[in-house]
Amino acid sequence: MARKSQQLPPRDVADMPAFDDRRIYNNAVAFPADPQSAVPGYAVRPNVRTASKRRQAKTSNVVAFLFLVAAAALLYVGNVIAVNNLAKEVNDLAARHQQILSTNEVLRAEINRKASLERIGLMAQEKYGMTNPKEAPVWFEVDPERVAAVREAVGE
Repeated sequence: MARKSQQLPPRDVADMPAFDDRRIYNNAVAFPADPQSAVPGYAVRPNVRTASKRRQAKTSNVVAFLFLVAAAALLYVGNVIAVNNLAKEVNDLAARHQQILSTNEVLRAEINRKASLERIGLMAQEKYGMTNPKEAPVWFEVDPERVAAVREAVGE
């Protein structure tokens, strides 16, 4: 009973004894509650020295991720190779097209040269002895009765 009557009042922060560093780090002494935590608008700052709880990645997840990255890289490289092959084919076809157009132009020039009226007239004179007429041609009319008579004679 003597103890209850000799109860000491609670200590204030100012009455706390100086802590020995060894005892603090060994958790031998409990810290008193922060007196400002009861004041409205006061926020207690969390301990910044807490170890972050980083979750360890599973090996199967890492292997699956690396497999997906390798597959994506393989598809990308295959696509680049296919695009390069198509670009080469397009360039080859464009060169072939230009060559065909050039050949067509050469053939058109040759046709125009060979179809010229002077060349044809010269060849007709040399090979077949043909000459240009000196006078204009004369038009004449044929009697339709004579035409019918000739047709009957030929038809017999």
